[in-house]
Amino acid sequence: MHMAGTKGRGGGEEMSWIGRKLFLYNVTIGLYAMDWWERYLFNSIVLMLLWFFCYNTTKSMWQAFDIHLKSSVELGTSNYSMVALS
Repeated sequence: MHMAGTKGRGGGEEMSWIGRKLFLYNVTIGLYAMDWWERYLFNSIVLMLLWFFCYNTTKSMWQAFDIHLKSSVELGTSNYSMVALS
């Protein structure tokens, strides 16, 4: 519902879910007080750290899975966990 004489985003309109999350992120971290280039630099560093964390986590998980798979093939048995048996 628009008030007479207002265009676009009025003060009473609700934000989308993504808009609310971005606003919460900006206010919680304090990015609202930074210039555009500082926000860009900060978000770039956060994304690089997140990528680094996810990459190394998946790499170590695949290595552990590969070791587990090789050990079960070498033994010639199915390596069932206790959870699957109960």
